[in-house]
Amino acid sequence: MERIDTTTLKQSLAAGELENLAKAIGHIAIYVDSLRERIRLLSAVIENFPGGISLFDSELRMVLCNEQQKVLLEYPDELFATGFPTLEGLFRFNAMRGEYGPGDVEEHVARRMALVRERKAHVFERTRPNGTVVEVRGTPLEGGGFVTTYLDVTDQRRNQALIAHMAHHDMLTDLPNRVLFTDRLQTAISLAKRSGLVALHCLNIDNFKPINDTLGHQGGDTLLIAVARRLREAVREHDTIARLSGDEFAIVQTGIREPADAVVLARRVLSMFSNPFDILGSAVHVSVSSGIALAPTDGITVDDLLRNAGTALYRGRSSGARGRFTSYG
Repeated sequence: MERIDTTTLKQSLAAGELENLAKAIGHIAIYVDSLRERIRLLSAVIENFPGGISLFDSELRMVLCNEQQKVLLEYPDELFATGFPTLEGLFRFNAMRGEYGPGDVEEHVARRMALVRERKAHVFERTRPNGTVVEVRGTPLEGGGFVTTYLDVTDQRRNQALIAHMAHHDMLTDLPNRVLFTDRLQTAISLAKRSGLVALHCLNIDNFKPINDTLGHQGGDTLLIAVARRLREAVREHDTIARLSGDEFAIVQTGIREPADAVVLARRVLSMFSNPFDILGSAVHVSVSSGIALAPTDGITVDDLLRNAGTALYRGRSSGARGRFTSYG
């Protein structure tokens, strides 16, 4: 048997171990570089996220909060003076500065901590004291903890509200249009079927066409806006004034108990037009005529009331008189 040189064997083993160690170190270096790159990319994502983002561990301690969240929610530097706050501490800080509205601070904190312990994903909106509307999304993480994002949706909600308003209001006078008027009248009729009365006043500006021709387009529009303003002054907050078309307006009068209540409003409306309007520097005298129909006595549908109030209006005008009201019944 050939004799094995133990010295050579030891050297060979040592060389092999060193080679393996070198390979292992090389793999570790590659892994570390890869990990650093992932961390760099993750940090870039977090800091470029279009809103606030924060992470809480299984003990509900904050471990991450990007700059966008600090700016959006107006976190002062003092909040992080001793490190990241706990979620409970953050709730208490917000409650103390009125972020959640009036009420006992500890009750606000306890209510929110109880929801957190349910570990349910949630989405809600919160209007901050400064008027900013924030969409909050919370997601529980496997093994505990939460990731929460905050997006400023103020402009989005404002635009949605503006679009909804424009869809239901007259562009010139900002009064409810026919769509909103029909909805309000239908609701009022439904209530009147159970108790009370609702009065529909249909109004037209007397001799509007010749006045409009004289004033011109700008003057006519200015007059319509001024008429709408005076009609608003004549009614109560829960009544509805609408511009249906051209010089045609309507009032849905609710919460009345007898026909005489409708007469009181009709007279008040007419009195609002006793003084002239200042239209583009000229004094313009304008009157309105109206027809009144009551629900449920004169009709129990929108179409019935519109038709009967219109009939009353034109019946009064057929006599040649202007600046008067006529009841259908």
